[in-house]
Parts: sequence; structure tokens; C-alpha cells
Amino acid sequence: MLAEGQRPRELHWYHAAAMLFGDWGTSRLYVLGLAFFYTGRASLWFMAAMSLLLIGVGWGYKVVCRIYPDGGGVYSSARHRSPTLAVIGGLLLCADYIVTAAISALDGFKYLNIPHAEWFALGSLLAIGCVNYFGPRKSGIAALVVAVLTIGLTLVIATFAFPSLEHAQVARPAGNPLNWWAQFTSLILAISGVEAIANMTGLMVEPVEKTASRAIWPVLAEIVILNLILTLAMQAMPLEVLGDGNAANAYTAHRDDMLRVIASHYVGPAFAAGSAIVFAMLLLSAANTAITDLVSIQFMMSRDRELPAPLGLLNSFGMPVLPLVAATAVPVGVLLAVADVDKLADLYAIGVVGAVAINLGSCATNFKIELARYERVGMGLLSALMIVVWITIAYEKPHALYFALSILGVGLIVRYIAHHRADVREWAIKELGFRKPAAEPEVAALDWTPAVTVKRILVATPGRLAVFRFALNEAKSQQAELEVLFVRHLAVPLLGPISLDVNTDPAAGKFFETVRKEAAAGGVTVHETYTVARNVARSIVETAVARKVNVVVLPSISGRRIWRAVKGNVIHNVARRLPKEIQLVVPGTAKRAAGRS
Repeated sequence: MLAEGQRPRELHWYHAAAMLFGDWGTSRLYVLGLAFFYTGRASLWFMAAMSLLLIGVGWGYKVVCRIYPDGGGVYSSARHRSPTLAVIGGLLLCADYIVTAAISALDGFKYLNIPHAEWFALGSLLAIGCVNYFGPRKSGIAALVVAVLTIGLTLVIATFAFPSLEHAQVARPAGNPLNWWAQFTSLILAISGVEAIANMTGLMVEPVEKTASRAIWPVLAEIVILNLILTLAMQAMPLEVLGDGNAANAYTAHRDDMLRVIASHYVGPAFAAGSAIVFAMLLLSAANTAITDLVSIQFMMSRDRELPAPLGLLNSFGMPVLPLVAATAVPVGVLLAVADVDKLADLYAIGVVGAVAINLGSCATNFKIELARYERVGMGLLSALMIVVWITIAYEKPHALYFALSILGVGLIVRYIAHHRADVREWAIKELGFRKPAAEPEVAALDWTPAVTVKRILVATPGRLAVFRFALNEAKSQQAELEVLFVRHLAVPLLGPISLDVNTDPAAGKFFETVRKEAAAGGVTVHETYTVARNVARSIVETAVARKVNVVVLPSISGRRIWRAVKGNVIHNVARRLPKEIQLVVPGTAKRAAGRS
């Protein structure tokens, strides 16, 4: 049996850069306001210090991408040091994603100046969870468009503000160095999103090091330069403007939508209102990304047997349902408990700082990987700095520490259960009342005449025995060999290398067992292939071409309108891509055609 699960490397640097900005650059929309809230007219000094840290972290993750070209996220990289450390890193990343979803949704509606923004944010999170049940693939293009639009609008704001930068009122930081450090750590969430680039390496075109580098540096330059310009622009604005006519409210009035206020002051209210819509869309896109990534990390840990097996079960749309429920419900619960951007920022920071510290520290202390001395020392120092930041946040913000410990505690308890209850899957199925699927109806024979002499037939199915039996009868009557392709559609993005094969897919194993018995009884030579695919049509066509088949048999999806709406018509896409010498047959429909001409 051939098992195919490798993802195609088709992510170019400009795709990766746009996706990275969608995660990393989003923090600007709340960091600017938080900087003025915490540090006032001294914001520039703290933003400059944060920019130096951003450059260091960006460099560190460029190294991570080079040494882990198949997935360098914290869960994957730390796993080379210790499975337990990897789980802790993964759980801290879960904490990061949980708060990312909550704070992004909330701040998105804050930018729209909608009263009771928290209720709209709750509704949007629930809607995102419902939509993701169907594992939509088309949202990625929209996210990239919104990210590019955001960059363009921010450049316009910076251009209009540039002549006024000389009027910026920059004050000396107040207090002593300990106060400065505490204020600096309050802005540390500016690094959030950097993990995204390491998670993409398994999809990047090779050489991964070059692709990652070309994606990181332009995004980093945009974030650093425009953050400093916009900070100066903010400090050049009168306190009366920042406080909506009341200078006393200048530090709190627009903590959550500062970029909109800057746009309104320097460009105009109409431009600011239009920009706010794009900014809100970017933030909601970030919330969607956080939810799907939260699903992915749970799915990966389940497949690695670090979490219970039911978390790895997929629905017919390729989405793990139980992780999706958790990934939607927990951010909703957090938002119900903490509907404040400032407090959410504290929860946000402790998760992302912990994940970055573990990732960089794992790489620096792993002497099995090749690192130059300066790389190992530099990443070790960055990791140590992140640990100090984490301790500071935990000390200064006890509620953030309790949140992180609660996520770690629940996750580690569930992991313990997964390790010590081998029958957890059977128990879950029994207790939740799941039933075995009903027997499939037989597919009636189809009156069709092959255009060529049939030597090999491919039947592609997610495990439907009816369409297999139809193909088996045709192979028997035509004295042809039968290629059976089990297609496991996977909608969730993978954040690193993962083992996906027939041995870990009980449904596929049972299906192939039936295939072997019935093929042997019918005297038909059968070849089995298991594949995991995000693009089902492309995977089918590639397999058909590679196996040099004459006919492709697909199950009908008639009546599955939701599938076609969010995934596209698989039959149509296969027919469009098939070489003209390969016939396409869909029993139960009138589809009996050759591939595209």
C-alpha cells in the first residue's frame, strides 16, 4: 500500500510575507494605543526598544526556519528536545491563540465604534466557528487581500503624517529603570504573530531558508519603520484631539482604536472610517486564523497521542469537530469573563512570550542541530530575555499567570488521561452515543462505453463502499486493474510535520480490509493508496496521472450544496484538470466524459 501525505511546497515568499503580516502586523492596531496608555509622551523610547527586540526575534526565527524546514513552530521544534516540553510549548501557544481570537474580535468592533462591541465580538466568534465547521478554503485569499490593503492604507497615513513628525513631543521616561522595564513588558505583545512564519516552513518552496528570509525581512522592516513613524505622529497630536476635546482623557479615550484617530487627524474622517472597516476585517481575519490554528495544534497533539484520540476525528469536510468546538467556546468564555483590550493584552502576552522563549531556547540548547556559535549564543540570550519578560508579566499581572497555569493544568491533565487510557476513544464513542454509519445503498450499474481499451481504473472515495463496488464490477467486466484511492480531506492547516497514514486512520483501515476481501473474491487485481489532501481534486488528478489510469470513477456529491459552496465542485475541478485521454465516470449521474480537451 502506498500512503501519501506530504503537502505540496507552493508557498512563495510573497505569499508567506502577506500571511505573516496578517498575524504579526495586526498587533499594531492595539499596541499603539497601549503604548500611549502606559507610557504617554515617552512612547517613542519604548517603541524603539521594542523595535530592537523585534529585529532580534525576527532574526532568531529566520534561523528556526532554516533548521526546521518541515515545520519550526514551538510544538515541532521543542519536540526534538522533549515531548513534555513540546506539549507545554504547544499549550502556551494555545493560550496565545485563545486570547488572539478574543482580543482581535473585540478590537475589530472597537475600530468600528460600535456600542457594546463585546457582544458583536462574541457573535463574530460563534459565526467563525460555525463557518469553520465546513472547513472553508476560500477565506485565505480574502485574508491576503485585506493584509495588503492594510499595508497600503497604513502607508497613506504615514505619508500624510510625515510633515508633522518634527512637532512630536517626546518626553523622558518617568520613574526608575524598574518602572521602565515593567512598562516595556506591557508592550511585549508587539512580537505576537512571529510564530506564524515558523509554522509555514512545511509549505514553503525550497530552499526554505531563502524563502523564509525573503518573507521575514520586508514584513519586519514595514512593522519597525511604520511603528516608529506612527508613534511620532501620535505624539505630535494635541492632547485635546487625542481626548476628543478633553486633554484629561487623552491617554484612555482611544486606547483601543488609536490608528483610526491618527488617520482621522492627518488624512480625514472619511478616510479614517473607510480604513477602520479594513482594519476591522484584518482583526476578524486574525481571529479566524487563531481559531483554525488552535484547532490545528489540538489535532497535531492528538495525532501524536499527546491528547485523546477523539480530538483527531474529522468530519466529512475535513475539520476536527471536537477541537473546533473547544477553539470556539474557550475564546468566547474568555471574552465573556474579560471584555477589556488592556486585560486581554496581558493574557495574550504571557502565552506568546512563553511560546517564543521555549522555541528559541529549544533550538539554542539542541546540540544535535548545526548552529554557528553566534547563532546559538544569540538565540540563547533572546530566550533568556523572554523568560525574564514572562516572569515579570507573571509577577505584575497575576491574572495572566492564573490564566496560563489554568491552560497548562487542563492540558497536562488531559494529556495524562490520554497516556493512561488506551481505550479513551472507545469510551468517548460509547458515552457520547455515536452510532455506526448506516449501510450504504448500492449504486446501480451505469450504461457507458469506454472510449479506449480499459486497462486500469481509479476509484477515488472518502470510504464509500457503494462507489468502490461499482468500480470493482467495471474492473471485473473490463478485465482491468483497480486503483483504490482513499482520500482523507483535511481542512485544518498543519503547523508542522505530522504522521497521517492508514495505520492511524481506523475508518480507512476498515475500508481497505473490505476492499481486499471483495477484490479477492472477484478476482480483480487491486492497488491501494491512502492520501491526505487539502485540495481533493488536485490530489485525485495527480494520482490518476501518476498511475497512468484510463478511467477515473468518483462518487456523486449531488445534494451536497454546502460542500460545493465552501469547497467548490470536486467533480467539476477533476474533469477540468484531467488529461483528455482519461475518462471520468460518476455513477448515479449523467457524468460520463473525458477529461479536458
